[in-house]
Amino acid sequence: MGKVASSALRYCAALLIACTAATSTLAEKRKVEIRHADFWRSLKRGDEMLNRLIGNVQLFHNETTMTCDSAYLYPDNRFEAFGRVVVNKDTTWLFGDYMDYESNSDVGKVRGRLVTLLDGKTRLRTQFLDFNTESNTAFFFNGGVIDNEQNLLESRQGCYYSNQKLAIFNDKVEMKNEEHRIKSDSLHYLTEQDVATFFKQTRIWHEDGFLSFLQGYYDKANDHFFMAGHAYMMNDKQEGWSDSAHYYRAQKEAEMFYNVQLYDSSQHAIALGDYAKVYEARDLAYMTSEPAGLLFSDKPEDDTLFIKADTLLVRRIANTDTTTLAADSTRKYFHAFFGVEFYHPDIQGACDSLAYNAIDSLGEMFYNPILWNKENQLTADKMEIYQKNNRLHRLDMIDAGFIASLDDSLKAYYNQVKGKLIVSHFDQNELYKVDVFGSGQTVYYLRDSLKLTGTLNASSVDIFFYIKNRTIQKISYVSQTDSKLVPPKDIDVKELTLKGFSWQQDRRPKSRYDITRRSVKPSLRQLSLGIEQPKYAITEHIEKIKNAFFPPPVLVPFNQN
Repeated sequence: MGKVASSALRYCAALLIACTAATSTLAEKRKVEIRHADFWRSLKRGDEMLNRLIGNVQLFHNETTMTCDSAYLYPDNRFEAFGRVVVNKDTTWLFGDYMDYESNSDVGKVRGRLVTLLDGKTRLRTQFLDFNTESNTAFFFNGGVIDNEQNLLESRQGCYYSNQKLAIFNDKVEMKNEEHRIKSDSLHYLTEQDVATFFKQTRIWHEDGFLSFLQGYYDKANDHFFMAGHAYMMNDKQEGWSDSAHYYRAQKEAEMFYNVQLYDSSQHAIALGDYAKVYEARDLAYMTSEPAGLLFSDKPEDDTLFIKADTLLVRRIANTDTTTLAADSTRKYFHAFFGVEFYHPDIQGACDSLAYNAIDSLGEMFYNPILWNKENQLTADKMEIYQKNNRLHRLDMIDAGFIASLDDSLKAYYNQVKGKLIVSHFDQNELYKVDVFGSGQTVYYLRDSLKLTGTLNASSVDIFFYIKNRTIQKISYVSQTDSKLVPPKDIDVKELTLKGFSWQQDRRPKSRYDITRRSVKPSLRQLSLGIEQPKYAITEHIEKIKNAFFPPPVLVPFNQN
């Protein structure tokens, strides 16, 4: 799209010299009309006769009125104008010190200490400006500034189409208004609609953060940005990447498409997907289209939990619990809906939906939840996961709790624990204690130096397991109702399988790549903070010229004596 901008600029310059074909039938039309001069005399320069016009000179061509203090009119209908040059056509006014005008090409070259073009509320200031009276087009170079009531834009060179109210800027473009400071390599600006279109690398700073992209547009009336090509957004806590995005700054809302990454440093979370909607004012964001989330402690590459679902949602709401002495005044929630799977080196899981409360470090798994921890498989109707210091601390398996672990893969021997409520305790993500409450049942294969010595099949109201180095060290039964020790020769796997047992290792994620193969982009925060912001050097230069040309009045204090 950068080629489009360059082509448009070259076309603009070409219009100044070739808007219409010069033919003999148009010769009369192209003749410059002299409407007034205080003095008029003919001069001979070599073999050429020319006219010298002095005092209140007024010339007319292509429906354009041109005035100056004096002028030389040449036989080929070219003229030079000197002193207080003014050009007017329709709503466009142009002021300068000198002009060289070619009637055959309709092109005038205006120069001066300060050349100014006015069109309604739009003002263009430069020192070098060429214009075409046929196309009503102006081209500036060596630096120019356009401003109106809302915006200021500057660049090394550019073009202004008065009929379309369109300004084209190229080379070191800088723009500003009350809300934004912008740097770009190429920009088109519709002055009446207040819409700027960007064609090359563009960076935008505003009170709330920073934007960067390759192509897009800015609609000031709606405070709406569209960004395409490596779109990047940053505020004090979040960063966002995508192929393209819409950003509504007044509403603080963003909609992001394809290769999306959201990074929230305050929540140590990253979300990846192909579609995201962010509501900054509501502290709400959700992601769909094959999304994946990363939850980590300090850095994304350390101790990370990878999770996927049909939809991921993050929200923060005010903490109204006055009894909680939390340093953070908001409660942070993470939700995953439909087809949830997650992977961590120490624990993996799946369920239909999941909710996580960052304040309480509580995660809840709903509808057919299942967890795998080392060699253990854990299932229940509902699970509540408690963390401590960003590690698994306790797991409450509510209703139909079931723990199974493989003892012998060849003979399909499984240790099993079943109960209405099972509370599992963890240390450094290792299971070390299991409490079974209500209708507890166990099947445990007994071994002595790895040799199978029998199977303990027992029932009890409550059961307590004590585990060390992944081996049960002690089992305590409370109000035991039934117990049976089966020797190895009498073991029947079917009889020793508790109701509700279902071994589901085929569902277990084996690595983070079973969750997502999307790559994680590194933070650009420090790099973005180091980018030089606009300096508006051309505007500063123009203002110095203006102040030297039109110095402000000197205020003399009133002397009461």
